[in-house]
Amino acid sequence: MDITKISEGAYSTLLGMNGGMVESPDGTKIVYARKKNLDEKETEIWICGRDLKEHRYIYTVNCMNHNGPSATFLNNSEIVFRDNKNGLPMFHIMNIDTMAIRHSITAKESHCGENGKYPFSVSKEFLNQNPNYPEINECGIYILDLATDKISLAVSEREIVRMVENVGLTATEHVGEVSHVQLNPSATSVMMRLGVPECRVFGALGCIDLDTHRAHIIPDKPVHQLWYDDDTYMATRQFYNNGIIEMETSYIARFSKDGREIEVLGGISNHMDGNKARTMFAGDHCYPGCPTDIGLYKKGIKEPVAVFEIPHFEEIVWDKKVHPNPSFSRDGKRLYYNRPCSNDRTEAVFVDISEFY
Repeated sequence: MDITKISEGAYSTLLGMNGGMVESPDGTKIVYARKKNLDEKETEIWICGRDLKEHRYIYTVNCMNHNGPSATFLNNSEIVFRDNKNGLPMFHIMNIDTMAIRHSITAKESHCGENGKYPFSVSKEFLNQNPNYPEINECGIYILDLATDKISLAVSEREIVRMVENVGLTATEHVGEVSHVQLNPSATSVMMRLGVPECRVFGALGCIDLDTHRAHIIPDKPVHQLWYDDDTYMATRQFYNNGIIEMETSYIARFSKDGREIEVLGGISNHMDGNKARTMFAGDHCYPGCPTDIGLYKKGIKEPVAVFEIPHFEEIVWDKKVHPNPSFSRDGKRLYYNRPCSNDRTEAVFVDISEFY
């Protein structure tokens, strides 16, 4: 199986989160990051064609290596990516045709946009940090409407606290500091990772339906969750035994909003993704002491149809936090991922998986 590098040079290249929108919706462009030194924060955002021609510098941000700058397409002309200002995370939304920054907001970025909307979260440290956005005036989850530029509070911190307490979990003063915020495809529900004392290993997964504000929680959640469809998740089921998280017993599955396992989707995994048709799934072997190879699975079968090997470099994976983060292309014919080639350098690559359908 041929591995194709997105860009080659005296630098590392990085892709964002698992399941990120590496390609534009029309499938003509790719967004990725370049970094001269993985021990430094300076990171460049680049765009190129799907044919790997016309590489173009976009912007420079400050971020470390975990998920890179989380760069992802929102539509054919706009991308979103994270940055850091005065020690606080922020994100930019930029038009790659005009090179104009449409929004710069000091807040915690989300996984991606859905249905023309982009969610983000605000906790206490972000209050009073957005003078150009007076509507960001309390803690919670906000939604930016990309068509109108309107920002609205979708879920307040008070609502998050009630959701946690109503199922008997402890809402600490930090429970509103949610992460991995993601809208379902129709943007009618929003999920979030919650930190609660009772779920120290995996955390809890919360979801609120935005029309009724019905709340759902999965304690000790499956990991690296993504929406499968409007009403269910796909994620990796992991098991914690004798002080370690096991690799061999992990698998990709589909779950209801309240945590019921609906069906098995694939085998060994940590970071995972599924193609748009939800017929193929991919998961990496990102566990300490193991090569971070990626398995490709047909729906419902734990045995992989292919394994894409990744050289085993512990330092870059765990100390520098470069994880494979597999992501399918829009048409499902490519699988994108991060592939370390030494303890100091990594490459953003893809493989053509058309033959496995």
